[in-house]
Amino acid sequence: MWKTIIHKNIDVEKAIAIVGFPGMGLVGKTVATYLINIFDAQHIMSIYGTKFPAHLLVDSNGLADIDKVSIYYAKNNSMDIFIITSDAQPTSDSDQHELSKFIVKKLIKYNVIELIAAAAFVSDVVVSSRRVFIVGNNNSALQKYIEKGATPLNEGVISGMNGIIIGWAKAYKVDGTCILGETWRSIVEMNYTDYTASKIIIDLLSRVWGFNIDTEELRIRGKAIESEIESVLRQYIQREVSKEEKEKRPYYIT
Repeated sequence: MWKTIIHKNIDVEKAIAIVGFPGMGLVGKTVATYLINIFDAQHIMSIYGTKFPAHLLVDSNGLADIDKVSIYYAKNNSMDIFIITSDAQPTSDSDQHELSKFIVKKLIKYNVIELIAAAAFVSDVVVSSRRVFIVGNNNSALQKYIEKGATPLNEGVISGMNGIIIGWAKAYKVDGTCILGETWRSIVEMNYTDYTASKIIIDLLSRVWGFNIDTEELRIRGKAIESEIESVLRQYIQREVSKEEKEKRPYYIT
């Protein structure tokens, strides 16, 4: 079902892995892509499979490939880091489970001690101060993030691979945490990328793991998206108010 292609052999004694798959607001995907670029990470492995959507991806240079999982390796603050992302998630729940389990088993061979997933927490209200939530597959994995400002998520369900991969990490006795950046429902429903939610996740990772990451680019992009969304919402509210006022006007027959 899954075909692995090794691009470069890596031998590490201990590492962490950060995953970010496409999901709501592209929060996890953006975290992974930003870290790959900022760390100048090496592409060491690709995982292909027949359970991805059936289409061919063509880049700006005319080069083509099918959907796959890409695994990158980097070193920061004397720490070995694997970064995992994909072009898409498998379309069915069972295939998402199978791929998550397959990735976890691969990472175990590289002595990964903690698996960290980036995801989105969707808020129904437009909030100026974003929160970052944390979920873990054991208490010790949770605590260091709480100490650095994350809020533990009390109850709920995290759908997709950014969530279930933490459950598979637990099944294979690997510490796992899911960091959720708060996003606006309006951003998700309008299919925008939420750079602000990705920024606060990376900022938390920096505080916990001692990374020195400049997230100013994400802040600027995030503010631009927020301003655009707020403008759209204001226009919508104005139209609705105007419509309501018209409906309330009295009508006279003469």
